[in-house]
Amino acid sequence: MSVSEKPTDPAPEPSAPTRTTIFQGALILGGLAALALLAVEMRGLLNPLLVGVVGTVLLWPLREHRVVQAILLAGGLLVLVWLVSLLGGVLLPFLIVYLLAYFLDPVVEAAQQRWKAPRWATSLGLTLVAVGVLVAFLIVLVPKIIGSLEALANGVLANMANVQGWILDSALVTSLDEAGLVERSEVEAQLTAVLPGQLGGLIARIPDTLQTLTRSVSSILNLVTTVVLVPVLLFYTLKDYPLIERNLIGLFPTVQGRRTYLTKAGKIVGSYLRGQLLISGIAAFNISVALTLLGVPFALLIGLLGGFLNMIPNVGAILTNVVGIVIALIFGEPIDAVFVLVVLFGQQLLEATVLSPNIMSHQVGLHPVLVILSLLVFGATMGFIGLLIAVPLTALIVTFYQTYREEMTLDLSEYAESDVA
Repeated sequence: MSVSEKPTDPAPEPSAPTRTTIFQGALILGGLAALALLAVEMRGLLNPLLVGVVGTVLLWPLREHRVVQAILLAGGLLVLVWLVSLLGGVLLPFLIVYLLAYFLDPVVEAAQQRWKAPRWATSLGLTLVAVGVLVAFLIVLVPKIIGSLEALANGVLANMANVQGWILDSALVTSLDEAGLVERSEVEAQLTAVLPGQLGGLIARIPDTLQTLTRSVSSILNLVTTVVLVPVLLFYTLKDYPLIERNLIGLFPTVQGRRTYLTKAGKIVGSYLRGQLLISGIAAFNISVALTLLGVPFALLIGLLGGFLNMIPNVGAILTNVVGIVIALIFGEPIDAVFVLVVLFGQQLLEATVLSPNIMSHQVGLHPVLVILSLLVFGATMGFIGLLIAVPLTALIVTFYQTYREEMTLDLSEYAESDVA
């Protein structure tokens, strides 16, 4: 060996901590591989809830990191949406009860402050009133609504011949027949085969569907749910509503240590919904009574439709006018259409000058352009239900954005601290 050559030093052996880290990493990788293999074998039994639980167990040791907190929060929201969609029928009575308690709680608070009435007494009285109104609606109004819909469907079917005659006698069909482009007999055969079969079939399903729903409501299970479960839930929810509300608010993250954004959004949306429901009920009553006194056909249906569509700002009034006038022209006299137009215009004037200024104590504060945009967006994505919830949901989104813009951060650390504790 020459002088210039130096002996090669042996490679340093890994220290004990390094060997421990490598060993732990190998165990983790082996555990993940075993877990993946087990998941593949159990793929027929997997569901979002089980996957969420497994993911939470895996990420739980790293929960102090904000990225992991965000992943857990997002995964929890997805699992919650899946559970709600799966248990929608079970949760529906609880949702209805909570909304009723939300709307009736101001009455309980007012009675408690003004007359020192205990919450249980006022809650019991309001529960009995709500049950009485529901029973009266099912006994009195539902049969009349079903009868009116059946009469409307039969009337539309009876007028199908008039529609065919109007189309056959129109100038367009006459011109095409004289030009030799179409034959009147062929058009008549097509109308006879298509219109009664398609449109008539669709309309005939309306009373059948309502009768099916009515029979399902009168079934034993739904009857027990309506008569026993819902009143009991309403009483206890209304009696303990402040405690339930505080616990629900506590589930949401804080903004700079506070949850004032929920209080603000709740006041805005709650005031809007309470006021809009009250105004819609008044509108349905006024329109139904006025059109009944004037002898307009299907006055009850037009009134209920006007009250229901009143929940949709701007668009609802237009739809009510169009449908009401069309029904009056088809099944009544031209003067009936004038009556419908006058009554609906009078109701809209009463709502704009008297009802809204006195009932809607807190406006949502949305620009009309934003309201129309929200109606179009929610209507396109969620259908008719989206039209009903567009304005309150938009108000919630705007409130959350304004709060986030002012505070700029959501504090989720308290959940990690409480979990560690």
